[in-house]
Amino acid sequence: MLKKLVWELSAMVAGKSFAGEYRNALKSNSQVFLENLLFSAYNNVPYYRNILKNAGVVKDKRLLLTNFDRIPILTKETIRRKEIYLISRDNKRREWFYNTSSGSTGEPLRFIQDRSFLKWGHATSKYYYKIILGVDEAFSRKILLWAARDLFRPSLRLRENAARTIYNAFTNTMVLDCTYMTEADMERYVKAINSYKPKIIRGYANALYEICRFVEKRSLAIRTPTILISSAEMLRDDVRKKIETVFGTKVYDVYGSREVGGIAGECRHGLLHMFMFNNYVEIVDRKGNRVKKGEDGKVIVTTLHNYSMPFIRYDIGDMAILGPEKCNCGNPLPTLRKITGRTCCFFRKRDGTLIDDGYFMGIFAQEGLIKSFRVIQEDYAKIRVIVALKEKAKDFDKRSIEKKIRSVMGEDCSLKWEVVDEIPKANTAKYLYTQSLVSE
Repeated sequence: MLKKLVWELSAMVAGKSFAGEYRNALKSNSQVFLENLLFSAYNNVPYYRNILKNAGVVKDKRLLLTNFDRIPILTKETIRRKEIYLISRDNKRREWFYNTSSGSTGEPLRFIQDRSFLKWGHATSKYYYKIILGVDEAFSRKILLWAARDLFRPSLRLRENAARTIYNAFTNTMVLDCTYMTEADMERYVKAINSYKPKIIRGYANALYEICRFVEKRSLAIRTPTILISSAEMLRDDVRKKIETVFGTKVYDVYGSREVGGIAGECRHGLLHMFMFNNYVEIVDRKGNRVKKGEDGKVIVTTLHNYSMPFIRYDIGDMAILGPEKCNCGNPLPTLRKITGRTCCFFRKRDGTLIDDGYFMGIFAQEGLIKSFRVIQEDYAKIRVIVALKEKAKDFDKRSIEKKIRSVMGEDCSLKWEVVDEIPKANTAKYLYTQSLVSE
């Protein structure tokens, strides 16, 4: 991790380190990157040798991309079981490091990434800010409302802190830790935003949302940035509306993950452009078939530049609606219309019906006596509800909520309530409002 920070800093100092990748990103053909990755995986990654051969993707030393859809989808469970076989045999000549997912919806996932992956991540970020949003992000004043545990690990903490402090100072970046925010923290963060006057603010969706609620509650003023970006969590419509109202500007949604990096970024016309030069993205239905424009499906991602441990047709656990190939903004990258949620957050019925978690969040958001909540589907007809109530909520009536839940989950649905003072976060700064433990 320390080496990774040094790479990032040296890249910023040199200025030209990502120039080649950036130019390629503008002109790139994702098919070329995909072909190169598949050949490398076939020759160097034990897990993929037979997989690609049996799928008919590699035949007589020829690559047949027409059979790409035959490659089995890679799951998190497979990565955990087959980790050692997913690592490229030539990774020793690559500058690699370990990374882990946030674990916001379960056990964190460990994997290897390398310098090429990191460089393309920077190229992708630069492309998004410069080409799609029209701002030079690298040295602009910016505030990150981020989780400290996403930036540092307990081991090497002193050295990493030193490297990150230098990096942040050089790039005019102020980090506000949203791992756990008290009202005193939020008051301090609002003052920091107003005094630092950032051109760019980027943060977790729900951290931005909570700051905005605090601003409204205290009738405070907060500075409007040139660019406001939500990332790391799904940006629900109600959360977007609150953030835009309080900050007085549009919020742009950026979609990606720790495992694969940048996937898509929202343009000024409201569509999310897929960074197909960084990740090859498919949207598929439950049978694995590609969906059509306007249809909802699973997000399947192939990392194009992490040769040390390539993820090919990886089920990232999200659902999205496919957008048009072309957008009125003029950018040539294909689009997603909307990220609709995580597959683990869709509640499932025995007949295969999916209930969007937004339905449950809508129920609790309308209850004025509830401070925070979490809804967990433990079985098809078994739901646990955890709530933290506001003061003077002794007369809280559960019956109306139970009626609404049973109206979609079935009259035989069993509900178990837990009333607590505070709901602890998951092992990440991301707030987990809903979770389904029922798999397909």
